Amino acid sequence: MDPSIQHPNPNGNMGNPRANTMPNRGSPPTPSPAPMATMAPPPDSIYGSDTDLMSSVGQFAKDQGYGIVKLRTSNYREGKPTRFDLVCDRGGVRYNSTAKKRNPSTRKIDCPFKAKAVCEVQLGHQWRFAVQNPDHNHEPRLPAGAPGQENAPLATSLRTLANKMDRISHDMTNSFNELQKQMANLDKRLENLEAREAGYQQMEAQRMDGMGMDDVESRLLASSVL
Repeated sequence: MDPSIQHPNPNGNMGNPRANTMPNRGSPPTPSPAPMATMAPPPDSIYGSDTDLMSSVGQFAKDQGYGIVKLRTSNYREGKPTRFDLVCDRGGVRYNSTAKKRNPSTRKIDCPFKAKAVCEVQLGHQWRFAVQNPDHNHEPRLPAGAPGQENAPLATSLRTLANKMDRISHDMTNSFNELQKQMANLDKRLENLEAREAGYQQMEAQRMDGMGMDDVESRLLASSVL
């Protein structure tokens, strides 16, 4: 049989003895992102005052099952803010100090909804509302029920349970994403180590090829004595 002809081994590799020694380090499956709930944003509009704006968009959001709150105020003019950065009341990150017990019922789960309200001089100091990101990463809030029953024990328990479920889902997604990043980093480090090992082996082979037989025998004798 001609030794120059490479025959496939049972694993389908063409005569490469190292081909089967490397483990299969495929990246872990990418977790599916949490589905964005369908909750309509308030329409972009112009209001006579910031009070009218907040009242209108707040009621619209409440009817859709979420809340809108001020994240920050800025662009002060004569001591009054002329811009509000607005977010969903589920936006932001929960306080997670090790000095305090975790509160899994917190409402904050980094909801991406964003909007702004700006007092426009060109509009006669009227306020313009504009949505910047209409998406949410949670389900609509449970209906509060009949007036006067918003804080009934059952309604409160259901809202708390819904908050916990959203928080757990959010934490699981973040954990999977972090695990995927760590696995990718390990893959890169192993690939670098393999490349360095191959380089060292090549350098050693070239050095041995350049040595005379006497030098090789001397090195072998010295190693056997040691």
